[in-house]
Amino acid sequence: MKKIMLVCVLGASFVLGGCVTPSATPPGQVSSPPGPEGGTKISLPEPVMTGQSVEICLNSRYSDHDPVGTATDQQISNVLWAAGKAPIIGSFRNIYVATQNGTYLCNPDDNSLSPYTEDTADRGAFVMSYERELAFDAGLSYMPAILASVSLWGSPGASVSNCPMRSKLYFGVQEVRGLTPEVVAHCSLPTTDEGWLPDPKTTGDDKIETVLANLKYTENFNEANLTKQQLSQLLWAGYGCTAHQVAYGRKGLTVPSATARYFLTGTIYLVNENGVYRYHNRNPDMDLTTRDHRLELIRAGDARDNLRSAVAGLRQAPCYVVLCLRSSDAGQEFAQLEAGFVASNMLMQATAMGLVCYFDTKLTEAEQKSVQTATGISAGHIPQAVVSLGIPREQ
Repeated sequence: MKKIMLVCVLGASFVLGGCVTPSATPPGQVSSPPGPEGGTKISLPEPVMTGQSVEICLNSRYSDHDPVGTATDQQISNVLWAAGKAPIIGSFRNIYVATQNGTYLCNPDDNSLSPYTEDTADRGAFVMSYERELAFDAGLSYMPAILASVSLWGSPGASVSNCPMRSKLYFGVQEVRGLTPEVVAHCSLPTTDEGWLPDPKTTGDDKIETVLANLKYTENFNEANLTKQQLSQLLWAGYGCTAHQVAYGRKGLTVPSATARYFLTGTIYLVNENGVYRYHNRNPDMDLTTRDHRLELIRAGDARDNLRSAVAGLRQAPCYVVLCLRSSDAGQEFAQLEAGFVASNMLMQATAMGLVCYFDTKLTEAEQKSVQTATGISAGHIPQAVVSLGIPREQ
């Protein structure tokens, strides 16, 4: 059985990794050292409904590299509750959170905390870190936590900033830029071009808390193909451009990236009934200071059966997105985390749209090569995960 655990410290800042010594306790087990509450279990308040949509949170997200302040129990609760909603693909994932008062273990089943250690956060209001089998799993959990903090920007009181730094996810309580519906992901191709994509929507009627409480992570798909508007929205949610700018004049995306390197630029592929396409959010392809939103045809014709044959157990779905990393990046933790960010965003966006989603990861080297052969993906782009997407099948 896969286990989810969260560790949190109430009061102020969290420190990922450094505040916890996972090696002292086997995966999936919890030690019980004395803590700030003397070992007493703490119940967090129920998460509040902010009323913000997945789309507005994705479009508004940016990283604040100087987190400060002290968080309320309610702010901590909303973020931790969201983090625990992400599915687990590997064998386990433990989430640790530290504040200025210590480090706690949180059980997402009842939204409660137990003292873990007296180690405190090194900066900001609170910090999360992960012990897990797959970096991809940490990435899946990062994004709901980040979007939950963004959704609080529209609530009374100080806002909650966020910023991944190395293997940690920091949060502050401070002034932020605020929510924005500005659309900047526009396709550079004419509407008559096969690779043309309509503009994505940056606002929606869905509520992020409702979406997270009902994530449609399932392998049961209807055979109906997705529309171009649906594909556009899903690709943008996963790795599309947003209005903010980051270091070196680079244009921000719906996901954060270590030192703004954006590891998946030009390595995301769409496989549907019409062919295999590469998704481009830049123009030219690798100029990170540019924006775009288009598809490039790689191979015409339906390659879905070949893709299913390439990956053991791949579900019958109308649409697949293959997340790849360049061979030079495939072994890097930051890049693997970023692949998880993209998949997580697609799951949340799919749920908000009434669609369903499923992930296949831990691809063997033979499967990776077979995927490349089946789709025409470049030999230098190493498949990390296949995201299956579609309309839910009626039970």
